[in-house]
Amino acid sequence: MNPVRVAFAVTRKDIRSEWRTREMVPALAQFVVLALVIANFGFQIDSRNAPSIAPGILWMALVFAGLVAFGRTFAAEREQASLEAVLMTPASPVAIFAGKAMAATILLVVCEAVMLPAMSLFFGTPFSAAVVGAVLLATIGMAALGCMFAAIVARIRARELLLPLLTLPLWIPFVIAGGQAVQSAMGLSGGYDNAMALLLDFDILFVVLTSLAARFVLDE
Repeated sequence: MNPVRVAFAVTRKDIRSEWRTREMVPALAQFVVLALVIANFGFQIDSRNAPSIAPGILWMALVFAGLVAFGRTFAAEREQASLEAVLMTPASPVAIFAGKAMAATILLVVCEAVMLPAMSLFFGTPFSAAVVGAVLLATIGMAALGCMFAAIVARIRARELLLPLLTLPLWIPFVIAGGQAVQSAMGLSGGYDNAMALLLDFDILFVVLTSLAARFVLDE
C-alpha cells in the first residue's frame, strides 16, 4: 500500500470524524479565547509591554491546547478498540502515525487561526506573517512528539497524567525558540532568523525520530 495515500486517508478519516462530532475544535477555540481574555484582565498590558508579555501568554495557551488536542489523537481507536484492527492491515505503522499526526496538527492550526487574531485584538500586537510562520513551524515538531507520546499512553489508565509529564519537557525547546521568534516578530530585539532556523532543526530531528519510533510504539 502506498504510505502517502494511507497517511492522507487516515487524516481525512479523523478530520471527517471531527467535522461530524464537532467536539474538539469548538472546545479548544473557546479555551484559547478564554485564556487570552483572562490574561488581558490579569496583566496590565499596554503598547509598551505587550511584545514582551503576549508571546508567553500565546505559548502557554498553545501548550495546553496542544495537550488536549494530541491527547485525543487515539481516543476513537481506544474507545472502539479498533487500533489493533488497523495495525493488522497492510498499511505501514509509520503511515498511520503520520496520518494521525497530520490530523491533530490541522485541528491545532484551526485553533491557532482563532487564537492569533484574538491575541492581536486583545493585546494590540501585530498579526504578521512572521508570527504565523513561527507558530506553524513550532506546531510541526510539537505535533510529532505529542502524537508519539499519545500513542504510548493510549492503553494506560493514567494517560491524562502521563501525557503532560512525558511531553512537556521535550516541548521546552519549541517554546523557547518559538517565544524568541515571536518576540522578535513583534518588535523586540532578537534574532528571528536564528530562532526560525533552530525551530526547523528541531522539527527535522523530532519528525525523523518519531517516524523511526512509530513502528515500535504502535506495535506495542
